[in-house]
Amino acid sequence: MPRPIAITGGIAITPTEEINASLVLIEEERLAYVGPREGRQLPPGAEEVDASGLYVFPGLIDTHVHGSHGDDVMLDGADGLRRINAIFPRYGCTAWLPSTISELHERILESVRWCVTAHNEPGPGADIVGIHVEGPYINRLRKGAQPEHGIRDPDLDQMADLLDAAEGLIRVVTLAPELPGGLDLVRFLVGRDVIASMGHSDADYETALAAIEAGATHATHLFNAMPPIHHRSPGLIMACLNEDRVLAEVIPDGVHLDPMTVRLIHRCKPSDAIALITDAMSAVGMPDGEYTLASHTVIVRGDRCTLPDGTLASSMLTMNRAVRNTLRFTGCSVVDAVRMASLIPARVAGCAAEKGSLEVGKHADVALMDQEFTVQRTYVRGRLAYSV
Repeated sequence: MPRPIAITGGIAITPTEEINASLVLIEEERLAYVGPREGRQLPPGAEEVDASGLYVFPGLIDTHVHGSHGDDVMLDGADGLRRINAIFPRYGCTAWLPSTISELHERILESVRWCVTAHNEPGPGADIVGIHVEGPYINRLRKGAQPEHGIRDPDLDQMADLLDAAEGLIRVVTLAPELPGGLDLVRFLVGRDVIASMGHSDADYETALAAIEAGATHATHLFNAMPPIHHRSPGLIMACLNEDRVLAEVIPDGVHLDPMTVRLIHRCKPSDAIALITDAMSAVGMPDGEYTLASHTVIVRGDRCTLPDGTLASSMLTMNRAVRNTLRFTGCSVVDAVRMASLIPARVAGCAAEKGSLEVGKHADVALMDQEFTVQRTYVRGRLAYSV
């Protein structure tokens, strides 16, 4: 039996408060205590980790990822997914959803099967806690960097094939509800306990509301790949901002959204209705150059990733930077920013009973970060997965 681990003296971030001079106690793969250190005896033989001056976060969870460190979810098989698992703890990320993009049906099926294999045989590092199928049932007018040859109208038989191949792992499907059969697809997904997320869509306000009434509850990277706001023609964005039933994905990289747009979203939406995501691609952690996003070539210069025609294509964001940027852009509390990067994504992934917050009984997924949100140490299920 492994020794208990006592993380002492840090600023522990729970779903509701900051706990200064804290104790976070790990026993085997679970959290055994989260609270003040004062007056608390450590278990005999415990390994003490001094976290003085550091934040103690729950492991962060990214529900929209296309790749990292040279590996692409659509190209590099189960081994590539395992390599992403191994690298993510350096960013405080302990769980994630691999995200497909629009492709031929057999190619998406293949990627989904890779995800199932990597979930069942994960190797060390972060946990795969679901799959996000982004497309192929999206609007060509709002395709962004999605390959046009893979885009098509909703097909319930194809969707059923994907759900069956995923063995229950598909948690989110991004779709355009205005397409022929779009609302039927929303209802079909809801009936299979899958989140229908509106995105890459040209829907007007009324169609968006119809999709919400049919059961759509999410917006994929809000503002991006949607018609812009017009004061006399409110569309999908306005519907998502106005309806508290809709949870918004937000990419807080300062590229996909101006910082003031992130601030606006935070002012319009309850913090429990925002999930921070990276939408990251294979170039993360790599130098400037040319990289893959499935069948696309993407040019990376600093934090900006584009297709050769200048279209934004995925991001270089990491989850620790997403938290840091959100604090700077919105002025929200650390508690709010961390919740948007941990507990809310855990709810999206369907794993909030086990992950997403520093609460007794949950998996000991813990990230220690300095005041600049550089990760110093990460535990996944009580095992040290990264240390500087």
